[in-house]
Amino acid sequence: MAWIRLLAVAAAYVVAFFLLRRFMLFRLDSPWFVCAAMICFLGLAFTARPVIRIRMPRALRTIRSREVDGGLYRAIGVPRFGRLLRRTALRLLNTDVYMDAGARDFVTVRAQLEMAEASHFWAALLVVPYMVHASIMGMWSAVLGVSLVQVLVNAYPVMHLRLSRHRLDRLASMRLTKRGSNV
Repeated sequence: MAWIRLLAVAAAYVVAFFLLRRFMLFRLDSPWFVCAAMICFLGLAFTARPVIRIRMPRALRTIRSREVDGGLYRAIGVPRFGRLLRRTALRLLNTDVYMDAGARDFVTVRAQLEMAEASHFWAALLVVPYMVHASIMGMWSAVLGVSLVQVLVNAYPVMHLRLSRHRLDRLASMRLTKRGSNV
């Protein structure tokens, strides 16, 4: 069933693309198209999760201490971004990355966090060639606009998901330690 859903979403994207190209004139190097394609990639990645495990590159999987202990994430507002996500309807974009009153296990939520992080990473990476092209062409307003979207839609979510994964690992470790001392 998951494969059918994934193929249906992919087919709908293809049909929508060709219908829009037929009835609306837009350029493939338009920053609007690039941002829409990036969002579509995130939607497709979300739909693909049950059948395809999207992973971060091995070198980037490990969370470094400077990410969680340093003040950079705090200085640029990553924890505030996380609170915004959790306390607003934005939470509904991916409810699989939350522990719901202990009903879900750490391993499942951690895997969902990692896949969400990887999806945002790959979405950001897919837009880089366009940003290089726009820079070479001197399309500075497009570079600025797409960079802003990249930061809000991909960079901040990746940083927040990494912090969340670290907190979840720490909580799981504390529970294991507590459970071990009770035995």
